[in-house]
Amino acid sequence: MLKKKYVIFAIFLISVLALLNYQSTQGISPFPKFLLYPLKLLEQGGSAVLRTAGNVVNTYIMIVGKEAENNGLRERIDELEKEKNRFVEIEKENIRLKNILELKSKQPDYITAAVIFSRDPSNWFQVFWINKGKSSGIGKDMVAVTQKGPVGRIDRILDEESSIVLITDVNSSVAVRLQSSRVEGILEGRGDDRCTLKYVSKEIDVKIGEEVVTSGMDNIYPKGLLIGRVTAITKEGGELFQVIEVDPSQDLNVVEEVTILKK
Repeated sequence: MLKKKYVIFAIFLISVLALLNYQSTQGISPFPKFLLYPLKLLEQGGSAVLRTAGNVVNTYIMIVGKEAENNGLRERIDELEKEKNRFVEIEKENIRLKNILELKSKQPDYITAAVIFSRDPSNWFQVFWINKGKSSGIGKDMVAVTQKGPVGRIDRILDEESSIVLITDVNSSVAVRLQSSRVEGILEGRGDDRCTLKYVSKEIDVKIGEEVVTSGMDNIYPKGLLIGRVTAITKEGGELFQVIEVDPSQDLNVVEEVTILKK
């Protein structure tokens, strides 16, 4: 019953609007004058409703269009960000390759350059794997370096791959000397990011920040390579030697390529 009333009202409203439209076009009114005012109000109300509905539709279309535009802009920003990162990586790679070429020109014992493709996940050993092996002329105990300093020595060798025992590994030892005093010692890995310089007498005045270089006395590492700097000194206890902590000159956590030198 209620639905029928709505239908009748809708038919009435449409008829009124049609008659008012006829009046406006023909100039003849089919209604008595006393009915024109409420009908005009009804027509204006209907027109307002239609305008409001139109505005809502237009606003919705505009919002949808803006959302699509924003999505397109976000995608473009993502593309530009990826492109920027790619150029940054290319620039950094070019710098590393330039450093390798400079090192090659300075080192007569240069063998080859190699890329690190794996790191030993063990907490006990600090080992890199590189993409060069016997076929590239690499042999056991050859030294891996960067422009900033030694990285380690070649241990295992396959045809196309080799492992490097890092200078920070507990099984690593390098013959070194303090650059200022020329006193010699042995640099041993601690298994973390640092090394310990051993067998330096307590009588020797060692300073924080003093540079440590390879002495060449182990017949493995070439003489005169900067390998680290003193960061801490301990002289306590009854031992004859002081304990000297050394930070490697090359941060081994960020190495990506190395140069291999023959013994």
